[in-house]
Amino acid sequence: MQYVFVDDSPLQYDGYTNLRRAIGGAEKAVGGLASALAERGHEVKVINRTTYAHMADGAYYTPFGDSWAPKAANVVIAMRKPALLGHLRTVKHRLLWVTGVPDYLAAEANAPLWESFNPGLIFLSDLQRRSYKGKLKSLVVTPGIRSAYFELPIVHEPDPHEEALNPELYAARQAVLAAMPSGPPGPNAIVTSHPLHGLSWLIDLWTTRIHPAMPAARLSIFSASLGKAQRGEEIAEDLAPVFAQVQAAADKNVAIAEPISDDGMAAVYRTARVHLYPGHQQDFACWTLGESQTAGLPAVARALGGTAERIANGQTGYIVPDADAFANVALQILGNDGVYTSLSEEASQITRRRTWQAAAEELDTFVATLAPGA
Repeated sequence: MQYVFVDDSPLQYDGYTNLRRAIGGAEKAVGGLASALAERGHEVKVINRTTYAHMADGAYYTPFGDSWAPKAANVVIAMRKPALLGHLRTVKHRLLWVTGVPDYLAAEANAPLWESFNPGLIFLSDLQRRSYKGKLKSLVVTPGIRSAYFELPIVHEPDPHEEALNPELYAARQAVLAAMPSGPPGPNAIVTSHPLHGLSWLIDLWTTRIHPAMPAARLSIFSASLGKAQRGEEIAEDLAPVFAQVQAAADKNVAIAEPISDDGMAAVYRTARVHLYPGHQQDFACWTLGESQTAGLPAVARALGGTAERIANGQTGYIVPDADAFANVALQILGNDGVYTSLSEEASQITRRRTWQAAAEELDTFVATLAPGA
């Protein structure tokens, strides 16, 4: 079967980009699902903003308008925008992957597209699908997690004979082994949420409740937009107050860090103690929360958006009702080795791993139920 993804996101990416640098959750999802479908024997192509046609991780990526871009498919998966459903003319099944708030699906302007194409819908979570009140057939595809988050890197004990043959490699291996934690990580917390998705609330909680109770605790904020501001680059006007608040909290061990590749973020999660996730009502996927949980990092989150579908409450982290509970539980995980270890071990259980291969199998099953033209 031939699957074709169509994504007009301005980002240039393919199935390997996440190995080199940080990319958005939706773009990473295209690469992960495309690769998994190719593993299942399908011919998979992605039309996006890539600069040239090439193969990457089993899928063929082509730019819009390229002569090698596909003209037909068994299944077209349009990312986000209903208008992309008609990008290819000869198609058996059309699916729209909805990555945000589904309210726009009810817009009157989309009605002709639903009537013409009768597409199926792909949602990220049960909560997101429940927010949709229309009648189009739909499937929830819970995002998969790349293997970097559950496969520990293999680091061999340095061979003494290597010191004479390759002293740089020998020194590098010794440094890696020395850096590997021998026990639970120190009191290091991270946050990966969008700056406008509760970060101001969290910084206030950190400076007034968490840091005063545990002065040695550190909070790293992984944010590309705040990283730009830290480098002196211009940022959106509505981010300026949050950035100023973060800067003012520097003396409370609050620092900005740049998001990095999957391998790099997996290492960050394994050397942190807790993932603080303020949550947002429109955050259905909780992309980074799913990754950190798989890497074994306990989390504390508010009951907003899709957090309840990522955290097993009381087993891999805690979903809390208010600021007091958030601070208390965060301090407990930061300061109690037993609590951290119990949550971490449960989060990293093999049975909790959500792979893109499983997602691809579910999608294949769903497509088999669709009538031609759907």
